[in-house]
Amino acid sequence: MRGWVTLAAPMLALALAVLLVPQGPTAVTEAAAAIARGDAAHAAFELEAARQEYAHALAVDPARVEAHARLAHVTNDLGEDARARATDALRRGDEAGAEAAGAEARALFEQALALAEGLRRDAPSRPEGHYALASTLGNLTPFLSGTEKVRAARRIDEAARRATELDPCLAPAYAVLGITYRELSSLGGFVRGVARAALGGLPKGTLEDSEWLLRAAAALDPDDPFNRYQLALTLERQGRLEEAAAQLERALARPDREPRDRRNRADAAVRLGRIRELDSSRR
Repeated sequence: MRGWVTLAAPMLALALAVLLVPQGPTAVTEAAAAIARGDAAHAAFELEAARQEYAHALAVDPARVEAHARLAHVTNDLGEDARARATDALRRGDEAGAEAAGAEARALFEQALALAEGLRRDAPSRPEGHYALASTLGNLTPFLSGTEKVRAARRIDEAARRATELDPCLAPAYAVLGITYRELSSLGGFVRGVARAALGGLPKGTLEDSEWLLRAAAALDPDDPFNRYQLALTLERQGRLEEAAAQLERALARPDREPRDRRNRADAAVRLGRIRELDSSRR
């Protein structure tokens, strides 16, 4: 009898606990609703509102990969906005404003990096964490020392490649690799030799690799203006101006998806005008 009572007591307590749980949306349902609200805010470029919604979703459902990935993404977006403000302030000669905005950008990118590293650790078989790590390190690289840049380049290469292995249709991962290879292609042999001798070397991507990867990103997601814009930059670097102009036109013809697209639109228009002017002067 005593054994039955001992067993029945915790069972009764559990039953009472279940009955006394307040009725309402479950954590999963609440997280899904918060993500939907965050997506709507992000689509309207209301980045701080989106961040709050994604943070709430992650708080109520910590295992939710989508909430984790979106929070890292919007934190990067906020960092990019702060970096753009720093650039604008510097152009105006406002050094104090540029320094403050730059510090804000770096802090946001570091927050995004912590989120990306946590996501990759908690869900290593999902591509989101690997991609988030690669894209965040790309944003953070300008703030790093030379040694840190080399290490970041290797981590970007590794993480983005892993993301494409886990999801061969993940267009943004191809874009990150393409951008990274384009920027690394401008480094001279001396710098690469030092990096190889002292720091384990740099990824071996070329401008041709950059073009291939960005064409893959554009093929996988042809309506993303970012892929077209970045492909145009690589083609321009190769001296293929007519092809670059065609990609710039295609980027400008598509609606903005991200805050960065609005900033890139102005630069794309300037680059396209310069190419067309040069083409006219040659005729």
